[in-house]
Order: sequence, then C-alpha cells, then structure tokens
Amino acid sequence: MQKASLEIAEGPGARDSAAPDSRTLHVALFACVAYYLGTKVGFALTFQPHPISTLWPPNAILLAALLLTPTRSWWVPILAVLPAHVAGELQSGVPATMVLGWFASNCSEALIGAGTVRYLVKGEALRFDSFRHVGAFVAGAAFLGPFLSSFIDAGVVRWVGFGGTGYWDMWRTRFFSNMLAELTIVPVIVCWAHGGLESLRNRSGALHVEAGLVALGLIGSAAFAFGTHDAALNASPALLYAPLPFLIWAAVRLGPRGTSLALVVVVFLAVWGAIHGQGPFVRGSPADSALAVQLFLAVLAVPVLMLAAVLREREQAILEHARMEREAHEQRARLTHLARVAILGELTAALSHELNQPLAAILANAETSQRLLDEPTVDLGELRGALRDIVADDQRAAEVIGRLRSLLKRGETRSQPIDLNVLVLEAIGLARGDLARRGIVTGMQLADGLGPVRGDPVQLQQVILNVVLNACDEMAANAPGSRRLDIATEQDASGKIRLSIADSGPGIDPDRLESLFEPFVTTKPDGLGLGLSISRAIVTAHGGHIRAENRPEGGATLILELPAPVRLAGSPGGA
Repeated sequence: MQKASLEIAEGPGARDSAAPDSRTLHVALFACVAYYLGTKVGFALTFQPHPISTLWPPNAILLAALLLTPTRSWWVPILAVLPAHVAGELQSGVPATMVLGWFASNCSEALIGAGTVRYLVKGEALRFDSFRHVGAFVAGAAFLGPFLSSFIDAGVVRWVGFGGTGYWDMWRTRFFSNMLAELTIVPVIVCWAHGGLESLRNRSGALHVEAGLVALGLIGSAAFAFGTHDAALNASPALLYAPLPFLIWAAVRLGPRGTSLALVVVVFLAVWGAIHGQGPFVRGSPADSALAVQLFLAVLAVPVLMLAAVLREREQAILEHARMEREAHEQRARLTHLARVAILGELTAALSHELNQPLAAILANAETSQRLLDEPTVDLGELRGALRDIVADDQRAAEVIGRLRSLLKRGETRSQPIDLNVLVLEAIGLARGDLARRGIVTGMQLADGLGPVRGDPVQLQQVILNVVLNACDEMAANAPGSRRLDIATEQDASGKIRLSIADSGPGIDPDRLESLFEPFVTTKPDGLGLGLSISRAIVTAHGGHIRAENRPEGGATLILELPAPVRLAGSPGGA
C-alpha cells in the first residue's frame, strides 16, 4: 500500500514538475541575448590595459535571470548564457582557458548572490518596493556575491597570465565593477519583469509627461556633470551632485521602476565619461579613475534604491490602511444594522399590536361603509366619517411601517440636521406597545427650543431604542406599578444637547459601570453584550459621549451628550 502511494506521488505529473515552464524558457532566452550584448558593453567600458571592465553587465544579467526563475530551474538560464559567453569573449580575443575560467567565476557570483537573496527574503519573489527586500539584495547580491567570486576571478586571471596587474588590484577592480553592475542592472530587469509594461498603460498621461521631464533633466545634468573636459569645472565637488535632484524626483514620483532606469542613465554616462577622459573622475591612472567612479556610483545607488523602496512601502501602507478602514467601516455598518434588526425583533409583539389596531379599525370602518351603502337611504355624513377614520388609520399604519423600514434599511450614513425631541417621540412611538405590555409608565420632559443637532437619524434612533429596551429589561423584576421610565432633554450652558433616560430598576453594579459599554459585557443571561458597545460607537462617531450613573433613589440613568446645535441657513446668526 505504501509502495502504491509512492508511485502515485511520483507519477508523470511529479516527474514533469522539474521541467522548465514557458516563463523560465522566456527568461533564459532573454538572458542569452542580453548576456551577449552585455559582454560587448562590458569590454567597451574597460580601462586599457586592465583586463577587467569598469562595469561588467553579464554577471548582473545572469543574477537577474536566476532571481526570476524557480530555484529548481536555475540550470536553465546558466546553460542558456554559456554560448553567449563563449561567443562574446572569443570574439574579443580572450584565450579559451580564460573564457571558461571567467564563466565559472561569473556563475559563482550569480549563484551566491541569488541563493543569499532567496534565503534572506524567505523564498519570496524579490521586490524593490520593500525596504527589507532591497536590504537583502544589497547585502547578498551587490556585496557578498561579488566579494567572494572576485577571489576566484582574480586567481584565474593570474593563473592564466591574462593582464598585467597584481592579484589584489584585479580583485579590487573586479569586486567594485560587479558590485556596481549588480546595483545598476538587476533592479531594472527585476522591476520591469514584474508587470512593468502593464504599469505604463495604467499610468495617467500627466505622469508620463512628468517621467519625460525627469528623463530630460537627468540626461542633461548627467551629460553636463560627467562629460566635460574643463579641468576647473571638473574640480568642483558640487558638479558630482547635479543629477541628484532628478534621482530623488524619480524615487519620489516614479517608484522603483523609474528610479532603476534613472540609475542606469547616470551610471552609464558617468562610466563612459571616465573611460574617455571626461568628467570629475579622471585621475592619474586608469585604476584610480575606475575606482573613483565605481565608489561614487555605488554609494549613490544604494540610498536612492532604498529611498524609492521606503516611499513606495509607505504609500502601499497608507493604501492598505485606507482599505482596512473601509472594510472596518463596512463591518461596523453591518453589525449596526444587525443590532437594529435585533432590537426590532424584541419589539415584534408590540409592533404587531401597533399594526393590528389600525388594520382592525380600517376593517371595521370598511364594513360599516358597506352596510351604509346597502341601506335604501345612505347617510352621507356617517359614511364620510367612516371614510375619514379609514384614512386616519391607514396613515397611522403607514407611519409605523415607515419607521420600521427606516430602521431595517441598510445604507450609507446620512448626516443631516435632527430635532432630538422629534427623534425621541418617534422612538417611543415604536416602543409604545412594548412599554404598555410590560406595564411601564413613561414620563417625558422635553425641553423647548432645542436647536437641531447634526447626525444620522436612523442610527441615533437605534441608540435611543436600545437604551429604552435595556431599561425595560432592568425593571422586569419590579412589582407592577413600580416600573417607571423618565426621559428628558435639555441644553447645558456650553450648548451641548443632553438626553437622559432613567429607569426605576435595581441600578448597575458599581464595579461594572466602567466596563458597561465594552463589547461582550452584558447583565442579561442571553445577551451578547453588543448593544451598548454599538451605541457608544455611534454616539462617538457623532462627536458625542454616552455614560451611565446610578440614581440616589434607585435605578440607573444613561446620559447621551451631543455637540452644540448646528445653525441652519436662514436662522438667526446663520449663513
């Protein structure tokens, strides 16, 4: 049985999983062509008589191909660049032994760099919009790979006898050359391989114009800084930083893709100028000139890449925070709606009674009208009275249904001026049947002249209903005749509107007063503890405050405070 399971696991699909997919083949083809062209560019950027280029792109191209390929398929791009390596270097007069030795050192650099990066990013795809990923790239690919493989490269050159410089001079030149190439070329390939062309189509025309301005400014400033023969101008340190504003512009506005292209432009123009005796990097010897331009560009590239990553990471964090806020708002809206439905569920019997009364009256008046019409002589006055009663009862039922619909309807929050007294009367109207069924006497002291407050009437009515029903539950153990609910509105000296709802129940345990509005805190055996928590969230969203306190004569009072009334257009002092 175990043998059969093993055969299934290693069937044709499992054996084919090691075969390269189409993306890997495309990457390998790109690496082959780019490697060959990079070899030509590398030899063109060599200080003679040094055998090592100031900027050697092939190794960076191979590294980028490995980073874009699954680890199990790394052998594909390595084999793909072999013919390009042999053809490019044999055409440049490199001895066959040196060709094979350099291929070994180039592959070792790419494998060390790609393996280290893959380990540091925990197997994720390398992204240059992440500070952690850029740090892993700089440490593994730009430093460790060139550092270790340069020992092999310089040793092979000395062993073959190709070139006339010492071992450590060749090691130094090769290390900085490949470090600069990794920092310059790998970000461009990796960034644009991950949806680069598609991102261009999704960008606005204004951003394309801005990118064009950055490119023109960058090319102009870099050509001026690194392409002049004026010795006095080249001696000025400020000349080195002419392209820096445009690099920062690219990092801030164009992201990692635009920044990587901007770095390629600056590096190529700086190296080209130094090789041809132009710009501020021309020193007494070719080795000194190469080292100067390599150090400057490497030190410039690292912070620019990290700046672009940090800015893009911050932008993505802001977008993610906004998305989470929208989701949280949607979840709060759903929970609030469910709480309203739950409140109406508690009022089912009372609301049924509220609707049955006008419906029964409508039926009775309709039957009376029919009898009147059947009489030989119709009493028009009595008939008109019955019809008027039908209209009045119909309007009463419509009001009840309208209030139910507004509470059951789920939609966007509406902010509008509200008369709090009217809102209280409507809420009590919905709960009137339930209050009567429980034998609760309701007293109201609604202050005259209250200004309108701004808020969502449905949500604030939900708060009032929730507090009223909680107060009714608290008085359930009271003897009949001792259940009283007092509701009052007032405006304090600071202009705030205060609504207080007091019951004659046993009061609230002092130890629970502070936690009463926390989620899942309840005094009911079958309660969820969400009603008052949602109520507090609604009141807070309206800029108000809700609190509870015990009454000296017994019972508890919940106090809701809302901000000062808004002034309506056309009112005294209004706009």
